[in-house]
Order: sequence, then structure tokens, then C-alpha cells
Amino acid sequence: MEAEIKKTVCEICLNNCGVDAWVKDGKVVKVEGSRECPNRGKLCVKGYASRDYLYRADRIRTPLRRVGERGAGKFEPISWDEAYRIIAEKLNGCKREFGADSVAFYTGYSKWYRTMFHRFVHSFGTLNYGTESSSCFQAMRMANILTGGSLTRPDIANADLFLAWAYNPFYNSVYHDDSLAALREKGLKVIAVDPRTTQFSQRADIHLKIKAGTDGALALCFGNYLIEHDAIDHDYIRQHVHGYPEYRDYVHTFTPEYTAELTGLRAEDIIRAAELLVQNRRFAISLGAAPLTHHRNGVQNIRALLALSAISGSYDRPGGNVPTEFSDPQMNADCDVGDETFIQEVRPKNTKPKIGSERFPVWSELVDEFQAMDLSRQILEGTPYPIKAVFALGMNARMFPGNGKLFEALSKVDFFADTDIFLTDTAKYADIVLPACTSFERSQFQGGFMGHYFNTMTVRWLEPAIPPLYESKSDADILCELANYLELDDPLLRAGHEACTQRMLRKVGVTFAELKTTSATTKIPGKEPYRAGDNTAFGYATPTGKFELTSEILRRHGFDPLPIYHSSEDESDPAQYPLKLTAGGRLPYHFHSRFQNSAIKKTFRPESMADLNPKDARKLKIQQGDSIRVTTTAGSIFLKANLTHTVEPGAVFIYQDYPDADVNSIISPEHLDPISGFPGYRSLRCRVERVKEVLA
Repeated sequence: MEAEIKKTVCEICLNNCGVDAWVKDGKVVKVEGSRECPNRGKLCVKGYASRDYLYRADRIRTPLRRVGERGAGKFEPISWDEAYRIIAEKLNGCKREFGADSVAFYTGYSKWYRTMFHRFVHSFGTLNYGTESSSCFQAMRMANILTGGSLTRPDIANADLFLAWAYNPFYNSVYHDDSLAALREKGLKVIAVDPRTTQFSQRADIHLKIKAGTDGALALCFGNYLIEHDAIDHDYIRQHVHGYPEYRDYVHTFTPEYTAELTGLRAEDIIRAAELLVQNRRFAISLGAAPLTHHRNGVQNIRALLALSAISGSYDRPGGNVPTEFSDPQMNADCDVGDETFIQEVRPKNTKPKIGSERFPVWSELVDEFQAMDLSRQILEGTPYPIKAVFALGMNARMFPGNGKLFEALSKVDFFADTDIFLTDTAKYADIVLPACTSFERSQFQGGFMGHYFNTMTVRWLEPAIPPLYESKSDADILCELANYLELDDPLLRAGHEACTQRMLRKVGVTFAELKTTSATTKIPGKEPYRAGDNTAFGYATPTGKFELTSEILRRHGFDPLPIYHSSEDESDPAQYPLKLTAGGRLPYHFHSRFQNSAIKKTFRPESMADLNPKDARKLKIQQGDSIRVTTTAGSIFLKANLTHTVEPGAVFIYQDYPDADVNSIISPEHLDPISGFPGYRSLRCRVERVKEVLA
């Protein structure tokens, strides 16, 4: 039998790259990138390793019931029926005795089913729906909403200058690299702002190797420079911008010399980059959803960057940062597929405030999720009300700072159920574990399968490339089947995945039958771009109806309304902790902890390592491969040293991928941005010492 090509996607990360899966005798024998998809036939290292991921020996094969202590990983196989009955009995029992809000619902990766899960939570009767976006994406979105009222994208294709802040497509979006190379040949200038030397930064016109967490200071300096050199759009500011006089007065102190002290850059390099902004007023800015927000000043970092787009008049104009009405993190959707209506039509009333609402009021107002960084505290303290059960899909406790506290909380709840592909450290704490399948094994609706940023968007329905392995099931099917066992008052959800998809297609203009039978993607209209270009206010979705350099929402909640700069570091003594630790950087063959047990990880970097500059290593008498201890005020971990000039002297980079050297375990759970609740993964102090051997 000849191999047959089946169309699917790789969802190991969030790019949703199209995959041609070569299937023979029911097994995937080869994978290639789909040329008709945005990745244009390319896959990253992770995508090419998806067969290894799919056929890993440690896949969860059946539903499991815990028979040992929580965390011990001792389970027995049970049937789906028994697993569903136990979950329904426990969750409904908590609902009857303590109310629906006593159950917290959480999802990690992946994201494709989130619209259905959010509706599922509402139908259960609570607003306590949380996701890994408590530390990814949402802070960047919040900053956009607080300033311009809408999420934005950099219109790089029409820009004269790309201000590439924390941007590295080689690791994150490999197919973007070719597009940028073509634009560079046409004259696009690039300023890379990154604390590390990367493949991308080496090709930039200017690389500003900034200290992690000081991005806001540099952006404010650029704003001051544009104002002083009259490289601003006075008409746009007068008609569309709120708070300009206060902003102008504040940024006046951010001279190149003062900013150089804060950022570790040279004043002459800052001026050289600022001159490029003056000479190329049509500039687009990348807004890293994680690198710029994983600091205690993260939201203000993004707001300071967006302010440059506003005062230059490039906001919502060709080559600037352009608002996008739709870009739903629930589904990676870039079009309105009716998903918000689908979620909100069953929204419960008279519920208790979401988890974290009191501690993070701005988050609570702007994000329709609970802030998961407050989950462990509420479970352990029981205030303002008790959380008795947790139901999760793909929960990874190791992504939380001070995650020992969350593991403790999971050991204290009355009931915990988790769904995953592999038996993770988090799943080992569950009472019931359900086996999920991968993207190769399931049907899936994709909304907004990126056609073009503005004038066309696409949707499509994917069929499984192969049947689900073992007894695993699609997350969407698990939710719909469990809705029946819970007897939720939601006939649509209980009808199944296809019925839910059909409902969400109401605004698209195609039926589910049409979508399912077409072999190609279905294009739908997108929004018209550049609404501010005609110099008429189009109604920014902010309290003032303008772009807010001074945020009235922040003012109302007691925060400084300006995009102020303050240090992102913790309060530890620099004499005791002289180095700056950045956690959460990315390796091309890692995605969080998803490849820890894969052959690819053992091939490229088999040991847990910390990246140090050779100058620091010489001072500490550390050589390549030496065993070291990295210590913060929250604890220590042991790794091997990797000496590299890609990091600056004084910096230590550790990846959030190592179960035997969990860097998040030595980050305080209180090291958070007070506006968003995001963890300050990338800016805290540490010390490094050589040890005789890595201790277990």
C-alpha cells in the first residue's frame, strides 16, 4: 500500500503550521510542511520531530484512577464510563454543597478547544475559567486595550523601519524569516532590541543589547527624542491622543545618558537608533507577548512602546501598528467566527468574583478569565471563598513561579482531574487522569487560519490523519461527553463538537456541511485597515474615545496612568545576588517541557544547563560543563554551565524546560506585575557557584 498524504497541523507550539502527514497502514511515516499554508512548506525542528512526539512510549493509554499518594504517580486503568461518572459525581457534589464557584476550571496547551471549554465552564455555572494566558499573551493584550482599546499587529510589509523588540522568528516563527529577508532587500531598516545575540539580531541594522526588563525606559527615551526633534504628528495627537502633555513632561527626563545607565546600553547607540526613528517615521513595532511582559513592569513596558506609535502618527496607518478587531486567543482565530457569542450566550449570573479579582482588579476587568497566579493562594487560604475541586486540561504546574505552592495546593483540594497526552508531574497529583490525543488524531475546526492580515481570513475543518492511538480522545469530545454526564443545561454542548462548530459558523457565511466538504480553506472578509488615516476619530474603545497615553482605567484602579518606568528586579541584595537571572528563554528544539522525554532533546542538549558569559565564568572559576548551583532568595537549583557570548556579562539565562532543575521553583510566587499578575520570570537577582557535582 502506498503512503497517502493527509492534511493536518502541528500544534506543539501555537503557530498551527500546516503539515502533510504521510500515512501508510494507519501510521504516520513522514511529515512535511504544507505549501498552501502560511508556513509555506516549512517546519521548525519541533514540527519535524512530531512523529517522535506522536509515538512516544509514555503516552497515556487509558483513563486512570489514582491508587497512591498524590504526586507518587501510582494509578490503575479504568473505563471512560467510570472515569466520567467519578468526575461528574465529584464536581456536581461540590456544586451542590459549596456552589459552582468552588470548582476551578483550567486549561494549558493546546488552545484549539478553548471556546468550547469556556462555554462548558459557564454552563457549569461559574466564571472560574483560567488558562496559561495568566502568564502568556494577555498582559500584552491588556496593554493594547489600556492604550488604544484594541489588540494591534505591526504592519511590517508597509513599514520603512521595523522596531523588532524581543523578536526572533528563527525560534518562534521560522516561516516569517523569509518574508523579512525579502523586505530587507527592498530597503526595510531593522532595529533589534534583545538582551541576547540571536540569528535575527545579527542581521539587524542596529542591535541594542538591552538589560532585561528595562525596555520601557528605552521606549520612553525614544519618545523624548522624537518630541525634541519634532518628529511627531501634531494633528494626530491633537485629534486622537489623550494625555499627551503629561506624557511629554514625564519622558523629558529620559535622556540618552540617563537611559544608558538604566539599560546598560551606550548613549551613542541609543542616539543612533533614535535617529533611525526620526528618519523613518513609518515604523512598525513588535510587541513580544512574553519577553516584554514577564517583568514586574510588563504592562507598562508595552504601553511605552505603543506610545511611540501614537505620537509619531503611525498608529492604525500603513507601516505602523494596526488594530485588529479579531484575534481570539481561544482559537488562534483572526476572524470573527461567532466564538464570543458562543461563549457568552450561556454566561451565568449571580456568581462570585473570579479567582484573583480582588488582588488583580485591572486583569479582572479586562480579561474574562481568572488570574491563575492567585489560584494556589485561594485554595490554601480559602478566601474569599473555598476552592474544593480543580478540573484541568493540560495543566502544567511547573510553569507557575514558586510552583511548590501550587503542588501543595493540588494536594489539598478535595478532587483534581486532569487531561493530558503524557503523565506529567502535574497529572501525577490528579485523582482521575484522562488521555487526550494529538492534532494528528482528531477532527478540528480552525477559525482564522491566517490568510492575510486584513482583507481575507480563512476557516477550515480538519479530519484526523490517523485514528486516535490507544483509548485517547479529542479534548472537544471529552468536554461534550462529560457535559452529558454532568447533565449540563446546554443542549448544544451536549450535542457534540460538530454541532458547536456549526453554531460558531453563523457569522462566517458558510455552513458546516460546506466547510466539511471543501478541500481548501474558505475565505471570509476581514476588516478594512487603517481607519485613522483619514484624520477622523473612529472611536477608540477607551474611556475617553482616544488613544490614552494616560490610562483612565489604570487611574481608576489606583495605578499611575502614565506608562511609567520602574525597576523590574526583586528586592534582593545585589551584594549577595550579583547576577541577573532571566528564565523562560526558548531553544529551537524545546517548547516548555513538551520535549523532555523526546530523543530530540537528548540529542541537542542532553543536560540541564545555564547560559553564562565567559567573563563571568572566569571570575567564578567555572569552565564549560562544570556543575553549578544557581541561588535566589527563594532557593537553589543545580545545573551544568554553558559558556556563551550570546549573553552579556552579568546575565544568567535558564530555560523553563528542566524537571530536574526547575528554575520556576526558585522564583517567588509574589514576584508579579501588580497590573496583570504576570510573573517576573525574566528579571530577578541570583548568584552562581561552582560545585563538585550536580546533586540529586
